[in-house]
Amino acid sequence: MLKDRVGFHSASSIEKGLGLTTLALALCLASLFAPSASAQRAEPGSRKVISQIKPAYPQTLKNLHIEGLVRLTVIVLPNGTVSDVAVRGGNPILVESAIKAVKSWKYAPAASQTEEPLVLNFNDR
Repeated sequence: MLKDRVGFHSASSIEKGLGLTTLALALCLASLFAPSASAQRAEPGSRKVISQIKPAYPQTLKNLHIEGLVRLTVIVLPNGTVSDVAVRGGNPILVESAIKAVKSWKYAPAASQTEEPLVLNFNDR
C-alpha cells in the first residue's frame, strides 16, 4: 500500500536515471572547458617578436639588489599588437615595469590571435 502512494521505483530504474543524469552533467561540464571555434589559437610561443622595449629596472631596486623573474602570458592580435597581459608569477615589485614594456612590443603578423608565454629576468648584473 505504501508503494502505491509514494511511487515505487525499482533499483534498476533509479540506476538508469542516475546514469543519464551523470552523463548529462559530464557533457555540460565538458562543453564549458572545450574551446569554441572562435576562441581557437595557435600554439603558445609561436610568434616572433619584431620590436621590443627592454623593461625599466628602477635604480632603487638595482641598488637594493632586488632581482627576479616575471612570468607573463600576452595575447597578441593577428596584426602583431599586444592586446592583453596576464601575470603568471614572479616578483610583484617588478610586475608593473614588465607589463608596461611588454604592452609596447610588436610581434610578426599571423592568421589568428595567439597566446605567448614570456619570462622576463631582472638582475643588476
